[in-house]
Amino acid sequence: MAWYSWMFIFANRMISALGWSDTVGTEHSCGQVVGQLRVTLSRRQFVKRSGWLAGGAVAAALVGCTEDKRPDRQQVQPTQTAEQQVPNAQSVQPQTQQQVATQRQRPDPEPAEQVEQGGETNSALQQAGVEQPASQTQQQRRARPQPARPESPAERRLLVPDVVQDGHELQDPAFEPISGARVEYGDIDGAGYRIEMPEQWNGDLVLWAHGFRGLDEEGTGFSRRLTFDDIPARDVIIGQGYGWATSTYRVNGYVPGVGVDDLLRVKDRVAELARPPLRTYIAGGSMGGATAQLMAQEFPGEIAAALAFCPAMGNVWVVDYIAAWQALAHWLIGEPPSRLDVDGMLEWAEALGTSHGSGLSLTPLGEQFAALIKTFTGGERWGFDEGLRQQWDIAFSLGVTIWPDVVASGSPAPGEVIPVSRELPPADTREHIYSADPVAGIDVQRLNEEVIRFGSDPDRRHDPGVGIPTGELRAPMLALKTTGDLFTPIHLDRDYQRMLQESGWERNLVVQTVRRAGHCTFSEREALAGFTAIVSWLSFGFAPAGDDLQGDLSLVGTRFTDPFDEDDPLRPES
Repeated sequence: MAWYSWMFIFANRMISALGWSDTVGTEHSCGQVVGQLRVTLSRRQFVKRSGWLAGGAVAAALVGCTEDKRPDRQQVQPTQTAEQQVPNAQSVQPQTQQQVATQRQRPDPEPAEQVEQGGETNSALQQAGVEQPASQTQQQRRARPQPARPESPAERRLLVPDVVQDGHELQDPAFEPISGARVEYGDIDGAGYRIEMPEQWNGDLVLWAHGFRGLDEEGTGFSRRLTFDDIPARDVIIGQGYGWATSTYRVNGYVPGVGVDDLLRVKDRVAELARPPLRTYIAGGSMGGATAQLMAQEFPGEIAAALAFCPAMGNVWVVDYIAAWQALAHWLIGEPPSRLDVDGMLEWAEALGTSHGSGLSLTPLGEQFAALIKTFTGGERWGFDEGLRQQWDIAFSLGVTIWPDVVASGSPAPGEVIPVSRELPPADTREHIYSADPVAGIDVQRLNEEVIRFGSDPDRRHDPGVGIPTGELRAPMLALKTTGDLFTPIHLDRDYQRMLQESGWERNLVVQTVRRAGHCTFSEREALAGFTAIVSWLSFGFAPAGDDLQGDLSLVGTRFTDPFDEDDPLRPES
């Protein structure tokens, strides 16, 4: 049996240990257990007795257990069961528009209240869809707002209304259901979609947002093949009664806005096939995590919460980072690359160092480059060196999307601002002040005067389709980030956390860090703990614990890392 199945068994054992075993297994066990939760224990007592992880596991086990407050559940009837090997789209019985419109009027269940560290009762999720920041008065905070209502598909705006598809190839969307589930698949306006629903659906849906698709085989542009990523731990998701759905998106590249639009269309498809979901989560990794953040910002009425793995937090900020990587390398090397393909970019990077399986061999200039990147991405922290090795070839290869703009401007002069073409995400590094550890021996004043800058049209920097953060996170979001991620570095999460603190929306964001190198290198235990934590947040009203990223990052992540690296100095003694 997989380890994550034991977590749900553990939840049931926790119920027994806490004195509710007489209710488990009876006809109305869910309602009775929830009733016992409310009557016999305060929330503080429950957490004290069970612990945060157990609380999250119990929450996961009890998801959908408020039958008296939810409409009767119905089975979804998509195209294919595990026993039916031939797809049959005619077996789906869509609902009428009147039925769908009626069911859309049902809001998500109201969130539970939160007990803050100071002991005052507040609404944990009160900002979801409410146009008031978290800095409102205590009396206003106690008022329970009405949950945001989703817009109808006809009324909902598109973040990216004009998507140009040019020669894209769609992966076959057909796939096999797991036992006890049915599937539906196809395409909507050129974007492939997959939907899988358990035969006994609990009414909740998880939208899975895929990550950045990378370059084509020639290494000169973005891939034109539109492909799927099925949701991780698919058997657990289906086994616990959740449905899930995903999309290829209509185009590749850094397109979080397109991802939001296309995933909401798939959610609409679920409503047509069965009914509007009672509660919708969005989860995603890398650019998919940024897509989750963007949906929580722009469409809080469409989701209950977001779970972002290794997100490109701040969205287009990660493009600024890749542009800065290229600019810093150019300043140290002293000339642009001679060839604008992947091989040419890696040859250019050899002046700084070479990545190989056993490590990263840096030249003296490369040592200075590493010092600049370390400071840029958050400073000293566990996993940086190995993360830099893993990211080295990737980041330099992505220069093929940036350097054509530089070359088109001729040989760049010191400090020149390079206009970013409209075909690329609107990177902008004009305001950044670079710094480095004095030990690196870098003249940072000269660096900031001479390094080339990238500039984009201000209107494009405020286009919601490219994911510019507004400082309003209007649905709860849990983000997981490894300390040694150099693809979507932790400074993005730090800066976004600070933005929300300054704007008053910080209570809707929890960041949990894991002490490990690499991008999206979470263990299964860490990933599932994130999902149970977000479910617990909604079901019990307790915001999960998180990390404050505004200080020294060398010590963060000890609470959420499982397992630790063998050589991590903060690894607990066994």
